[in-house]
Amino acid sequence: MKQEPLLSDSLTDGKRAALASLVLHPGFQVLEEMHFEAVKRAKDEILRVDPEEAGSDHKIRVRHIKARERNEFSLLILNSIQWHIQALKNGTDEKNAKPNQNPIVRPLYEVKGKE
Repeated sequence: MKQEPLLSDSLTDGKRAALASLVLHPGFQVLEEMHFEAVKRAKDEILRVDPEEAGSDHKIRVRHIKARERNEFSLLILNSIQWHIQALKNGTDEKNAKPNQNPIVRPLYEVKGKE
């Protein structure tokens, strides 16, 4: 299910420009890394459950929900930012604005040293 970007119909061009400048700030890359790490930690928690342990089905189910929610939240935030930047670039063509790529999956495809 594709989610509508946050504040898609209420941000002014000034606020969108502020988001665009935030993305250019060196600290934004660190913020993205924090999102990736939070998602990774939630996934790792699932793998630490011993399936032979009593009650493991419940633990796995709960941790899976947590990982999924964290992943969806991070994607919603990062994709909304990219959507608003693209909408700003496109002017008033907001409905056709799309993020360039999935920021959660992007690190999986980048080759170290060629970033």
